[in-house]
Amino acid sequence: MSSRLADNESEFALWRIKRARTSDASRRVLIAHKDKSIGDSLAVQLRLKGLQVIHSQELKSVRTLVNSWQPHALLLDTSLDSDSGYVFLRTLRMDADVTGRLLVAMSNVWPADPVQTLKEAGFDAHCRRPCATWRIVDLVEAFFSAPLTR
Repeated sequence: MSSRLADNESEFALWRIKRARTSDASRRVLIAHKDKSIGDSLAVQLRLKGLQVIHSQELKSVRTLVNSWQPHALLLDTSLDSDSGYVFLRTLRMDADVTGRLLVAMSNVWPADPVQTLKEAGFDAHCRRPCATWRIVDLVEAFFSAPLTR
């Protein structure tokens, strides 16, 4: 079990607090991660919280799923989009501002993926590897469980 110590922004940060605009029955999370074991592990933990979860390892299928399945939260392995300068994420950012979609960066070990770059790309939060999975699960659970403020 991980120790829940004080946050260090270079390891974990939440920049924009959002609340899901959805009913309990349709809470959807898309995990886009190259590493099958990490994606599958997160998927199991999130399903235990009652969420619908899909894990994809390729950005092409992630694009399709975002458009067709319309997830409320996207957990994105930054290595899938960093080579393009986060073009995919920047495009999603415009839609996320309207829909309230949560965009979480799962970034690589330091110094790759500087915090400022992740902020500028438009992520709402990030968790740097090696990150305790409870942080991501807690973040997503809070997104869906907190009442929507009007």
